[in-house]
Amino acid sequence: MPSILEQYRISDFLDWHREKRLELNPAFQRGSVWSPPARTFLIDTILRQLPIPKVYLRTKIDVSTKKSIREVVDGQQRLRAILDFSDDKFPLSKRASEFAGLKYSDLAEDKQEVFLGYPIAVDQLVNASTDDVLEVFARLNSYTVTLNGPEKRHAKYQGDFKWAVRAASRRWGHLWENLNVLTTRERVRMLDDSLTAEMLGILLDGVTDGGQPKIDNLYRRYDSSFDGTAITTLDDILSFLVDNIAVPLVDTPLMKPLTCLRFPPTKLPQDTRLGFGPQATSARTH
Repeated sequence: MPSILEQYRISDFLDWHREKRLELNPAFQRGSVWSPPARTFLIDTILRQLPIPKVYLRTKIDVSTKKSIREVVDGQQRLRAILDFSDDKFPLSKRASEFAGLKYSDLAEDKQEVFLGYPIAVDQLVNASTDDVLEVFARLNSYTVTLNGPEKRHAKYQGDFKWAVRAASRRWGHLWENLNVLTTRERVRMLDDSLTAEMLGILLDGVTDGGQPKIDNLYRRYDSSFDGTAITTLDDILSFLVDNIAVPLVDTPLMKPLTCLRFPPTKLPQDTRLGFGPQATSARTH
């Protein structure tokens, strides 16, 4: 069973779908379960010409009809979102910034060309049996790194809170790196999202016990609705710290990676806690 790495444009997939030579739901694929925000994020990624994961196809060649049929082994949800968007079946949400509210037909002609011409990397499994496909799945999964807490939350939640945390953690990337708060490896594993969410938790709930369950609860509570006020406050606080406090601390023991995360807030003396959130405000007024 040869595996051939190819590259096809979105217009090729649209042609195959129209000619009924693309099968999205073979037995080894899940149903269409992506949420609207996830679909928007994919289309936004394409319109900005950023990379997406490659697709795996099982290509069956019918020698009598001289035609090939392509079954989607991995990537069905991505391709379904692409096909549906091209058919104007959904508009992009506010997550797409300047593209928010637009369907494919609403895009400017140059953006339609970008969409149709976007290249997707494809591994073709030529005339592979079902056992061959299952073996490919097993091998792919054997290389997969177990997801940590931040990565699981990023995959599970698609609401405003998740995207606000992601945007803020990226916006303050220079802070995490320049002050050695987080290493690049830790940021790759999305610990910057976890840190940002913890700081937002202080603003929203006051100083409480930390830990992954508390962060999970934040994502769960604010997944359906989050007005973003705490993000503005967090930006103001971090700007103040950078402008007035942070620089003299560079290369001091206090700024060793994750030093600030190794001490549970409830174990700190009252006067050393950050003065943010309802609990701190209450303490100052008594």
